[in-house]
This record gives sequence, C-alpha cells and structure tokens, in this order.
Amino acid sequence: MNANSQTNAVKQILSWLAVAGATIGVAQATPQHFPAVDQVAAPGTLYSITFYDDTANTHNQWATQNICFVQGPVQGSNTTGLWYSTTYNRWIGLWRQEGDQIFMIGDFWSGRGKDAMQWELVTTKDEGFGHWNEWVEDGAYGNWVAKGNTRIAKIGTCSQLTIAGEGTQDDAWEQTKAAALKAAEAAPVRYRRDGSLAQPGDKDQLPVN
Repeated sequence: MNANSQTNAVKQILSWLAVAGATIGVAQATPQHFPAVDQVAAPGTLYSITFYDDTANTHNQWATQNICFVQGPVQGSNTTGLWYSTTYNRWIGLWRQEGDQIFMIGDFWSGRGKDAMQWELVTTKDEGFGHWNEWVEDGAYGNWVAKGNTRIAKIGTCSQLTIAGEGTQDDAWEQTKAAALKAAEAAPVRYRRDGSLAQPGDKDQLPVN
C-alpha cells in the first residue's frame, strides 16, 4: 500500500470513529420523551402496579395497587413529577423519566417504609415492566421485605387535585404536592391477615372492604 493509500485509509477510519462517537453521544443524551407517563396538563394518569416475587422461580404474584402519576418540572432531559396511591394509605413519592425509562422512589408508614421501582414504558400498550424493591428502616441495614418484578398498566385518569393555582409556577407545584399528600392520606389503611399493617406489595394483604 503506498503512502497516499495509507493516508486515505487512516482518514476513513477516523471518519468512522467520529460518526460512531457522535452516535454514542446521542444515545447517552436521550431527549425528553413525550407522551410522558403523565400527559402534560392532565389531572394525573392512573396506573395499576403489580408485584411478582423474585425470590421464587415461579415469580408468584403478590399485591396490586393503584397509583396516580402527576407531571411536574422538566429537569434537563428528564420529565419529573410525583406519584401517590389511591389504594394504600399515605404511599407517595417522586418519579423521573428518561426516554422510556421510569425511576420511582417513595415512602409509606410516614417514611419508615421505602420503595424503589425502575421500569420501561411500552408506549404502544400503555404499560411497562421492570423491578420493584421494598424495605423498612430498622436502624441498621434496613429490612428488605420485597424483591420483585413488576408490571405497570395505565387504567385511566385520576381525580382532579384541588389547588388554588395562585402565585408562581413553583408555588403551584408546592400546592400540588400538598394536595397529593392529602389525597394519599385519604386512601385506605391496609392490613395483613394477622391484623398487622401490610406493606404495599405484601402478599398477605387483605382486600379493601
């Protein structure tokens, strides 16, 4: 191969690397995803969330709850918001969406109980699949009470939250969070068959009367 051929080959390789680098950069900077888990300006989008036990090969189905997603501020490439349950008392948290990936954190039992969910939205079917972990703070490592897969499916629209809507956009968001907490506190307290309090994903949870 002569010098000119070698130079052209190097230029071609560098060109390919530049294109590949640009492609990787775009993949890492996923743009905002619309429609989001919750539609813009909607009162909230209602989903069911079902827990499947990961500690058994049969992945037994445990509990199903309903949760309402409310859209909040945009942060860079993330759509963010809050969520609260309409079927489990004071179960509430935050979510963010990056592309089709949704990340959720939340509290129950006034903060002693913790949840973390990560799942991928299938937009053509209004549902998603991923993972759901639940634990209770115990002053040490935390008691990991549920390790599972999850299916989340859109089932409707939430009731309108009542807010004054006065002041700045930040004021309206603070009012929305306060109204969501009030709605979460109105959901039923859930119990286990032995009469103790149930966790949101609890397999021994009694149905709502």
